Amino acid sequence: MKNNLVVQSNDLILATYTMQKTDKELMLACISQIDSRPNAPEVTRQTEFIVSIDHIKALFFGKKSKNEQNIYRDLEDASNRLYEVDITIDLEDNKTLRTRLISSIVFDPENNQIVLTFAEKILPYLTQLKANFTKYRLLEIGELSSIHSIRMYELIVMWTNQFQYSKEFTIEEFKHVMSVQSKYKQFGQLKTRVIETAINDINENTNYRVSVEYIKKGRGKGYKGLKLKFHKKTLEKIADKNGLTEEKIKAIVDNVQFMRDYNDHPSLSYQGKMDTDTFKREMMVIIQREPESFNRKNKALEIYLAPIKQG
Repeated sequence: MKNNLVVQSNDLILATYTMQKTDKELMLACISQIDSRPNAPEVTRQTEFIVSIDHIKALFFGKKSKNEQNIYRDLEDASNRLYEVDITIDLEDNKTLRTRLISSIVFDPENNQIVLTFAEKILPYLTQLKANFTKYRLLEIGELSSIHSIRMYELIVMWTNQFQYSKEFTIEEFKHVMSVQSKYKQFGQLKTRVIETAINDINENTNYRVSVEYIKKGRGKGYKGLKLKFHKKTLEKIADKNGLTEEKIKAIVDNVQFMRDYNDHPSLSYQGKMDTDTFKREMMVIIQREPESFNRKNKALEIYLAPIKQG
């Protein structure tokens, strides 16, 4: 758990399951122990993941005090719920995988810890990942207060990695992606308890800015959908009322002075430093993942939009 890096297949990010916040935190504390790189040691259904009270306190409670006995009780409860969790993953060719998440639990109250193993069918979504995955530091979600906030945060990280800065849904599509299909029959409940709670939580406690527009059915007929807009807070100055767009990022990476200033950026591959097209392609990703790394010569990223005529 040294780096607390959570890496999951995008298929798992989009999977359908029901959890409480503590269950999700326990799941992520285990995932953060996995080295997901293709050349990493193999993880099997026998591989054990130890989660202790000290780990949970450090990751999710910070300076907030909580009785250790209560934390262990919560870990036990979360473990038992995780053992019952069904995960549904959409596969190719209209197939669907339904699997357990956890295959075994060892409770160890003497050492204030529990030991979990993952179910075999879930491991391909956590290990040996080469493409189509999402990663973030566990501490990034440590202050979030609800399962809906954590789920929305994961989705936003995934979408921005795909150069998407907004997503539009029908109400039913949104409920599906947030795994609340059978809940919140009234739109007012969904708006208050899920959408606005998660957005306010993310805006206050993470490095992302999220806003929402509600789409009406017609005059006096309620709402049929919503549109989320999101970007990293360090990109605020190149966002506008329409949010952040791929076109603005592309305008920056096409700027000749930007290429001169950052052709040796440490996150560029060797090919990215040698080839203009590769530079631009890689920088599209680096800017939205690491905007804080673009501060050379006190030039903010918005400076590179100056020569671009804004329509």
